[in-house]
Amino acid sequence: MTTVYDVPSKDLIDAVAKKLQNDDSIVIPDANIFSRTGVNKENPPMEKNWWHTRCASILRKIYINNVIGIEHLRAEYGGKRDRGSKPNKARSGSGSIVRRALQQLEKAGYVTKIKGKGRVLTSKGKSFLDNTSNEVMKDVEAYYPELKKY
Repeated sequence: MTTVYDVPSKDLIDAVAKKLQNDDSIVIPDANIFSRTGVNKENPPMEKNWWHTRCASILRKIYINNVIGIEHLRAEYGGKRDRGSKPNKARSGSGSIVRRALQQLEKAGYVTKIKGKGRVLTSKGKSFLDNTSNEVMKDVEAYYPELKKY
């Protein structure tokens, strides 16, 4: 069985985001339409489906890390803050985007909360990602012949 580790991350995230667009519980909240993704960004994202891409990326990160909290996800999506003539410093990404995305993924049934530890994938979320990675692998084998051994 093909897992998340076996396929290129970009292709997997794009495929999962496309599937999440069909899910009614995953929609961009009104409060996050014009919000920046972190202090290191000047403008909000210009992509049309950036919310679904972020949700797909969060699902993949939870799969890889098994249990992950909001603060660790904020650090993953952070960047360097431009402080003018002073040296740049690392800053966390937007907490509201991560929090609301996780709440929607919980509502959809892909993620559940473990008190004191963070979020973990449910069996539905794990099978969703494994099935999607299996579909992606069939498409990817034509472009990456070295992945045929998987």
